[in-house]
Amino acid sequence: MSLSIFKKSVTNFYLLTFLVALSILSIVIDLKNPSANHIRAVVNDYIVNPIQYLVKTPSSFVNALLEEKETKAQLEARIKELENQNKVMKINLQRIDILENEISRLRLIRSAMTEKITNIQIAKVLQRDVIPNKKSIQINIGSDNNIRIGQTVMGINGLVGQVVEVTSYSCKVLLITDVNSNVPAVITRTGKQVIIKGRAQDDLLEIYFTDDTDIKSGDLVVTSGEAGRFIASLNIGKIVEITMNDGERFATVVVEPTEHVNKINEVIVTSDEYKGK
Repeated sequence: MSLSIFKKSVTNFYLLTFLVALSILSIVIDLKNPSANHIRAVVNDYIVNPIQYLVKTPSSFVNALLEEKETKAQLEARIKELENQNKVMKINLQRIDILENEISRLRLIRSAMTEKITNIQIAKVLQRDVIPNKKSIQINIGSDNNIRIGQTVMGINGLVGQVVEVTSYSCKVLLITDVNSNVPAVITRTGKQVIIKGRAQDDLLEIYFTDDTDIKSGDLVVTSGEAGRFIASLNIGKIVEITMNDGERFATVVVEPTEHVNKINEVIVTSDEYKGK
């Protein structure tokens, strides 16, 4: 064991001595012979440098692969992040479109509500059910009072009906609770346009909706003014019942009128809807 160690130590000693001597010899030659610089440069250029290049090439190649892989992963992560941001922006753009539509709708409602009703006449109810098989009333003003067919008739709480027949001193009004009334209306919370009509069995109103329509109990329904029928933004009633019909595409919605048309004794008739006509 000790002999082996000793031999290994002697070999290392001889090697070290050789390298030291070679170094000294190189220094001496360098000092004595300036042309040795040229020889050293040639050795560096054609022997040492290629060897260093070959030694470093595998590690450089591996490092380049690792950097490329890392860069690719970073790019994929960035692309995914940008795609998510793009989706969020598209969703927000949809919300902006919805908000713009809502603002436009509210402006239209505000514009309609700021148009004050000024030209009114107050009339008394003379009779009820004056048109066969229709819910109707007769009031004590007529053509002598510039009453026309189609004029809006209302009470202090909301819409009552529409003038359908006119004589010199009286006129007949079809009530909104009649099944033939067909009043263009709008739900104030959503802006949904609807047609509302009366029911034969009572003094409530009905709307037919598709099942996916956004409706809630308590929603207020007002006149829309569409097709020039009725003055816009008059109260009609509030939704009190929603019935989803099994096997059908429509839901039945019951609306309670804000004006008790079966008990009213005085009504208001306006000619404002004929301004400019």
